[in-house]
Amino acid sequence: RARRSPALVAGGQHVLSDVWTGVALVAGVALIPVTGWARLDSVLAGLVAVNVLRVGWDVMRESIAGLMDQAPGRETLEQIQDIIAANGEGAIEAHDIRTRIVGAMTFLDFHLVVPGGMSVHQAHDICDRIEAALRAHMGSTLVHIHVEPDNLAKHEGIVFWPRPTAPTVANPKHSA
Repeated sequence: RARRSPALVAGGQHVLSDVWTGVALVAGVALIPVTGWARLDSVLAGLVAVNVLRVGWDVMRESIAGLMDQAPGRETLEQIQDIIAANGEGAIEAHDIRTRIVGAMTFLDFHLVVPGGMSVHQAHDICDRIEAALRAHMGSTLVHIHVEPDNLAKHEGIVFWPRPTAPTVANPKHSA
C-alpha cells in the first residue's frame, strides 16, 4: 500500500489467504477429534471460502478502478490542494485541478495564474517548487502546470493573492 502497487497488495492478500487456510486446516484437524463435531471441517472451509471471495472482490474492484482511471478520494484531493496552496507563493490562483491515479503513478494537471508582468523565470520557479512538493508527498507524479496571466483568473480554486484582508470600517462614535 505504501508503494501504491496493486500487484503487491494482491500478492500480500494471496499470502494472507493461504495463512488463514492453514490456520483453518490445523484448527479442524485439532478440534474435530476433541469436539467430535464432524461438520467443523465444513464450517471452517466455508469461512475460508467466504474470506477468499471477499479478498478477491476487493482486489478486483481496486483493479477495475485503476483501469477506469478513477479519481482519487476526497482526502487525497484535499492533500493535493493543500500542497499547492502551501507552495504557490507568488502566484495568484490555481484552478481546474484534475488528477487521476493509475497504479503507483499519479497524473496531475492544473492552471496556475501569475501576475501578467512576472518573468518566465519567476513563474518557472513557482512551478518547480510546487512540483517538488507534490512529488515529495505523492511519490511518482507526472505534473503538468499550465501558466496563465492574471487576466485569465477565474477567482475560484486555490486563491493565493491578493490575500483577503479584514475590512476597515470607521466608527463615528470613536472619531477624534
